[in-house]
Amino acid sequence: MTRTMTEGKRDEKRENEPRKKQTELAPVHDFAAKLMQPSVINRLKDYVRWQADWRAQRANGQTLDAALASVPDQVPLSINLDLTTACNYACDHCVDMDILNTGVQYDHARLMSSLAEMAKKGLKSVIVIGGGEPTIYPKFEESIRHMKALGLKLGIVTNGSGMEKIGAVADAFDAQDWVRLSLDSGSNELFEAMHKPKGRLLGVNNKKGPAISLDTICEGVAAVKKAHPKLRLGYSFIIVWKDCEANDAAIHENVHEIVLATERARRYGFDYISFKPFLTRAEKNNAEIVGLTKETNRIDDIMVEIRKQVDLAKQLETDSYKVLESTNLKVLENGTYQNYTNQPRNCHMQFFRQVVSPLGIFNCPVYRHVPQAQIGEKHAYADLASVEKTQRSTLKIVETFDAKAECKEVTCLYNHVNWFLEDLIQHPEKLERLEPTPERNDFFL
Repeated sequence: MTRTMTEGKRDEKRENEPRKKQTELAPVHDFAAKLMQPSVINRLKDYVRWQADWRAQRANGQTLDAALASVPDQVPLSINLDLTTACNYACDHCVDMDILNTGVQYDHARLMSSLAEMAKKGLKSVIVIGGGEPTIYPKFEESIRHMKALGLKLGIVTNGSGMEKIGAVADAFDAQDWVRLSLDSGSNELFEAMHKPKGRLLGVNNKKGPAISLDTICEGVAAVKKAHPKLRLGYSFIIVWKDCEANDAAIHENVHEIVLATERARRYGFDYISFKPFLTRAEKNNAEIVGLTKETNRIDDIMVEIRKQVDLAKQLETDSYKVLESTNLKVLENGTYQNYTNQPRNCHMQFFRQVVSPLGIFNCPVYRHVPQAQIGEKHAYADLASVEKTQRSTLKIVETFDAKAECKEVTCLYNHVNWFLEDLIQHPEKLERLEPTPERNDFFL
């Protein structure tokens, strides 16, 4: 399609204007503030200066390969780590269904070496999540203790079937670490319909526990919380409404169990419950996108009911128990979610945050296992030579991956920080006036 001169000027103006901070951002999603903490702000500045220098060189006919000779000696600040593709559930709404139970595995020693090499180069946080259920990984406890020995901050996202295994490593966690359970329901009946759990709870030393149910999972949470009261535990609830579809199947609606789940989470000792909207995969490029109803004029009615239920849930908050709404849910409700789909051409966050999976290294959790988003193979950080190669591959994909096109349907939580970095790259003189934010020791990206 031919673009008019007016359209071109408008896009150019948009890309060259500083982006105002989007007020819907929850503090946990203010990634610009995290990158400006005193302990890491120089890493941000090094990247911005490299990008600004490269763009100046490109304007003078320099090639990217030549510019990569001066690549910043960094690895991601934060990674999502998929320990396994194995899963003991068969959730209809799973966005990773296509990659589950493939049998693809790491060489464990090389995985441990990868984490050690990355820690040496500045990796600070790991979210153990995705692909499969992490507690199924045969060397789960060894992996967790290895990462804590490296000084890394840890988050674990689990389906809850391995809480005994979580309890076995909880003594290694500190105040910044956390565990979040994906439960999405308030009753056993809906939990089993949505998640289709297989077998029994996973115990240490391959010991099998009782049958998996929402009750047995929550009882396991209560036991872990009693033994480790400072461990931060979250109850994750993906809100699914009528007309949502995934994997060619209609998904069970759960709006009516928002309050029931909130009551359950408080009763069993969770620190919070978090609500977020349903995600599905885009047909074109397999990106994770908010699962809007086919009849988009119905979204307002749906959000009215969701708001009613979440407001009722908020009445159950206490000083020690919180009801949280994700940024995605807030912008879906107020209609500003499309602002988060207007991306700059370069996604800069793939330099600071990546996915390490048995299927390879990928540039974003949204594109886990998508070929055009792959930076390297699964052990691409296992030794110094591999690290250096992957550093160059990362900057190549920052340049070649067109986020403006690829992510035009993605309600991206990194949208604000990407525009923030884009503005600094276009105006590197602003680095001299950039003030650090308070250090909060939070490097989860």
